[in-house]
Amino acid sequence: MPDERRFRQFITNLGQHLFGFLREVAIEIDSMPLEQKQPFKDLFVAMLAQSGMEKSVAPFTQSDEELEKLLSESAWWVLHKDITGEVKRSLLRFSREGRADRVDVYLCDYFRSDDLVRLRSKLQDWLAIPYLTDRKAILLDCLDAHSAGKYTLTIPALFPLIDGLTRRFRKDRLRSRKGIIAVGQFAQHYRRKEHKSWSASFEKFLRQIAYVSYDFQQGSPPNVLNRHGVLHGEIANYASEANSLKTFLVLDTVAQFAKAFYARPKDAGAAVPRRA
Repeated sequence: MPDERRFRQFITNLGQHLFGFLREVAIEIDSMPLEQKQPFKDLFVAMLAQSGMEKSVAPFTQSDEELEKLLSESAWWVLHKDITGEVKRSLLRFSREGRADRVDVYLCDYFRSDDLVRLRSKLQDWLAIPYLTDRKAILLDCLDAHSAGKYTLTIPALFPLIDGLTRRFRKDRLRSRKGIIAVGQFAQHYRRKEHKSWSASFEKFLRQIAYVSYDFQQGSPPNVLNRHGVLHGEIANYASEANSLKTFLVLDTVAQFAKAFYARPKDAGAAVPRRA
């Protein structure tokens, strides 16, 4: 009997340790951004499909589609480096409760917390790129202005850096010197190279909102955060915390993508065929 009791206690303790370990793993995975979790998700979905369980795939992709739809309709894109499990659940809750207007408020609160620690960390990462290192003073001034609520200053200062960085990237890695504004071409390249779960929404944001051309005399922009309208003095009501944050995050998305390419050997950045 004593041996049996010890054995039962051993099994109980083992089960508790196992479930505790699995709980810690689940918490760790949930805290990862979408980008880090996507390879595991893709593998699992591929295994289901190969096993003839295609119908079981839908629940694993439906929430991603819902998230992309919500963010696109709210003039955002899928922030694959920043959206954790908790953030995703909060955003989807807004969608399901019909409170899409809360998206801007939530994301601004999220990035404003802890004295803008997330934006400050991103800025330090950008300095690995020589183009942005040379413009460190501008970046720091923009961050100070954003922190002080001076959004009239951040957006007009950041758009030219997005232009310049994409133009430099296009010249260095796509080996093309044609054109002045290369953001549209960069968006196409980004979509081809990055995962579809977030690349399509970013391309859409750039090409249909931030960088879409329109007739200043007869047309109006689809959104007040339009680079051409802002920098040519046609849009006066662009200044908001959400729009300033979006501009920072556009620069971050471009910078992180460019940083990965600049870290590769020179030959790895050979030109890719351009779409007609």
